[in-house]
Amino acid sequence: MTALKEHFDPEPDKKPVRKPGRPRGGAINAEQREHLLDIALHLFARQGIAETSLNAIARQAAVSPAMLNYYFRSREALLDSVIEERFAPLRGRIFEAFVANADDPVTAISLLVTEIAETAQKNSWFAPLWMQEAASDEALLKQRLHERYGKEERKKVLSIIEGWQQAGRLNPDLSPQLLMVSLMSLVLVPLARLGKNADRIEREMIVKHALALLCQGISVDKD
Repeated sequence: MTALKEHFDPEPDKKPVRKPGRPRGGAINAEQREHLLDIALHLFARQGIAETSLNAIARQAAVSPAMLNYYFRSREALLDSVIEERFAPLRGRIFEAFVANADDPVTAISLLVTEIAETAQKNSWFAPLWMQEAASDEALLKQRLHERYGKEERKKVLSIIEGWQQAGRLNPDLSPQLLMVSLMSLVLVPLARLGKNADRIEREMIVKHALALLCQGISVDKD
């Protein structure tokens, strides 16, 4: 993880510094709220959720703690917003890719790999945060995801993978539980090493490599 951080130091996009204080009239400012979420995610990715306080986020965003509390009452409420707005949509798209292609493992896996790569490319915090938090069963992010959404979708995806194996469409020696982690790692580790400087061509190369390794392995077709 240390080696990855040396290659990847996520920084929030530079935006005009906002003056401390609450929004005028007490109205919710959607743009400012999004900015605070982005700041929080970059700090979570850089130093971990457990080590990031609301005060640290406020300092980085150049706002008062009172303003941060105005939008997010606690770190738990902030984390719930992160999950609801940034992770749940991705989780839903991945789930739908498997359900819609329950009879086609190559298409389902290809869609998953592409979706993960595009998400990581658009959001520089995603790869390091996932590797720090979501990859660990004891991490706050994963625990909160399970609390809010349960494990039913994951069980459904694992059932689909097991069905592919039983039907002879997928290598029976693969572990369905490890397959999902492997798929994510094949994409996110190289993207994290490239960092925010990765361009579209590099992202496409990573996707192509991951799909080739997943679908054809290391063998060479001599026909």
